[in-house]
Amino acid sequence: MKRRRTRTRPSVGSSMIPVPPGLRDVGVMSEINVTPMIDVMIVLLIIFMVVTPVITNYAVRLPAAAHVIPETDDEVLELGIDQAGDYWVDEDRVPAAQLEDHLTRLYAARPGDHLIYLRADRGVGYDRVLDAVDAARTAGVRRIGAITEPAQSDPDAPGAN
Repeated sequence: MKRRRTRTRPSVGSSMIPVPPGLRDVGVMSEINVTPMIDVMIVLLIIFMVVTPVITNYAVRLPAAAHVIPETDDEVLELGIDQAGDYWVDEDRVPAAQLEDHLTRLYAARPGDHLIYLRADRGVGYDRVLDAVDAARTAGVRRIGAITEPAQSDPDAPGAN
């Protein structure tokens, strides 16, 4: 006759962890021992407390850039936007649809650091300026400088020479 196994549910307080036969009488603890973790945390805290003042007095020397060929001022292009919203590259008027292609052709023949100066009239909408910046970025321009005119000083103003 075969014996039927019956499953019993563990009583409250008992564990589902199987215990090897030799350790049944020894109290097996199934909790994490946090004492070593606390010791490690204290050691790390002490290390960081000692190292932090040393790091704050540390001076970093960055390496100098090599192989950078800056463009001279006469080689830098100027992109202008007039009151009507038309684009000008140096002295040439460029339609908005052809601005990106025109700049790509100009910068394809120019090695070195791609820089363009942007000048826009006061009444030009910001969207026209952003379109010009997007076209320049797509054409390979790495740096865009804004040209501004200094405020006209009033000779009768206080503090004027």
